[in-house]
Amino acid sequence: MPIPSAPLLDKQGFTDLADRVRNRPARPRQAQQGAAAAHALVQLGLTVSLGEGPAEPALPSSRAAAEGVPQPYRLTDWVERGDDWEAVNHRFEVDVHGATSMTHIDAVDHFRWDGAAALAPEVGTLDRLSEGLLSRGVLLDVPGVTGAPVPPGHVITLAEVCEALDRQQTELRTGDALYINLGRAGARCSHVELGSEPVAGLSIECAEWLAEAAPSVVITDAGLDPTPSQVTNLPVPWHLLLLTVLGIPLVDMAKLGPLADTCRRLGRWEFLSVMAPLPLRGASGSPVNPLAVF
Repeated sequence: MPIPSAPLLDKQGFTDLADRVRNRPARPRQAQQGAAAAHALVQLGLTVSLGEGPAEPALPSSRAAAEGVPQPYRLTDWVERGDDWEAVNHRFEVDVHGATSMTHIDAVDHFRWDGAAALAPEVGTLDRLSEGLLSRGVLLDVPGVTGAPVPPGHVITLAEVCEALDRQQTELRTGDALYINLGRAGARCSHVELGSEPVAGLSIECAEWLAEAAPSVVITDAGLDPTPSQVTNLPVPWHLLLLTVLGIPLVDMAKLGPLADTCRRLGRWEFLSVMAPLPLRGASGSPVNPLAVF
């Protein structure tokens, strides 16, 4: 069963871990390289949407947004009119990252870390990701093994990861889109600050396994990092490790319950994974609606 998240590494231990995974010969390959083979997984024409809207409630239109702090989303509208027509227009304001965000992808420049060597310029910028990520998708369905969602503040261990893949009889291949379902359900509240409540995540002991697996992107129903953190004085070590060291983009806040239900019903945990971030030049991430096609 998942265990409570507690410190496993200090900052120096985490830096040493980052050095070990950085020096592995395998590097993530672009998801498009596996796209042709992944299309063969489409047999039913069944599509599952995995995107989730921003946390509720919205910011009232009468209240000014504060600068430099996370804010709830806001949708405002106005109407254009002509002689015999009218058009309803909308403006959408949303934080790309953080507790109030919707499902989004983190490009590798979302974080900087002194312990990370510079990445090659061709790896992972949002401009490149906006070309689309099509690959074989694999769901790691943790509640399918444990029998229940991972409790807030707990982590799944490497043994549980391996058990889940074994039970699913699913092999994770280089360049796959790795979906990790921890069992999050229910609406998120825009009044809850990031890091203020316990959150389920993946144990940092899985770092070398994940580096060896070399997925093209990792998608979770929270943010991969547990709260409390397993690394002293580093609240989001997984984000630092994947984005700044391995060059693997992350998708946070995906809605993976329907995907898990579909995989269990069909008895298969592989599918065509499709996502297309918005072409927001210079941004460190983008809202995204991942699709699983069976």
